[in-house]
Amino acid sequence: MLSSYRLPNGGAERSAVLVDDRSGEVLAAALAHRECGVSSSSKGCRDDQHAVLSIFLRPGVERAQAQPLLDWSRTVPAEDLNSGKAEKFEKTEYTVMDAAHTSARPVARPKGFSAVVPLYPRAVLYWTGQDALSGAKAKRVLRLQTVDSAEQVLAFYKQLTPPLNDMTSELDGRSGYVMGSLKGVSFSVNTKSPRDMPAITNIEIEIAE
Repeated sequence: MLSSYRLPNGGAERSAVLVDDRSGEVLAAALAHRECGVSSSSKGCRDDQHAVLSIFLRPGVERAQAQPLLDWSRTVPAEDLNSGKAEKFEKTEYTVMDAAHTSARPVARPKGFSAVVPLYPRAVLYWTGQDALSGAKAKRVLRLQTVDSAEQVLAFYKQLTPPLNDMTSELDGRSGYVMGSLKGVSFSVNTKSPRDMPAITNIEIEIAE
């Protein structure tokens, strides 16, 4: 079993996966969370003492086989939670994954976003209301996330065929950028790894207007 929890929330949000030690296949996964925004984006989250445990089962895996995940979910010391008090699981829910829809899918290009600008292939679409990473006021911004490093993302755009015109690039630790033009379309790619989620790289592709 592999597990982790989100440090800024003191263990209030955490996850684990149960892996077959012979085949390496993921049998089940669990997420302890606060069920934020249920049925409405205006709703808040449960407090530290009230949690929800969501367990996702691989097809063919029985609930009893996921018992280690239930045991794991109740092992976070009270002092690790923001409140310093023990939490109570108000709900445990199980979901059997649909085997036909568990493979990774390519990023779907939003309507109106130039087809000339390539999208990083190993990423998922992630749109938020945050400011552009570059601080610019680009009219069209696409936000992606990947588990690849900023260096890998920037290398992809620097090695395009045909290459970017007037390309400039910089990498500083876990963030950086590449900018230039392709077939007359100017755009920039900005990358940054969030402090509280270092395994994730945020990607913003901004088309100049």
